Amino acid sequence: MKCPKCADESLERVKIRETEVDRCPRCCGLWFDENELRTLLGIEPSELRSLETQTVYPSHNSKPSECPRDGDRLLRVMSRRNRVVVMDVCPSCRGIWLDGGEIQLLTAQQ
Repeated sequence: MKCPKCADESLERVKIRETEVDRCPRCCGLWFDENELRTLLGIEPSELRSLETQTVYPSHNSKPSECPRDGDRLLRVMSRRNRVVVMDVCPSCRGIWLDGGEIQLLTAQQ
């Protein structure tokens, strides 16, 4: 799969417990298939440290993008957990894209 923000960068798999998520090595954005984000937000925040990054691209937050799974246009949805985070959600496969640094904002609320 290709990064929905960098377009030409292939996503790499990262395993947390039994859940595999996809991360862009360039922008550090994260792709979660349906229910993966919910599952990971239910565990200790310290176990998610490998997903955290210091790399942040503020311009990516407003950049329109397509689902890396099925190519559908991603919808921008404000997180209920932290209203500062605007997630990119696929209406078809229900996957979620978080830009680099957004996972820290979600886990800081725990």
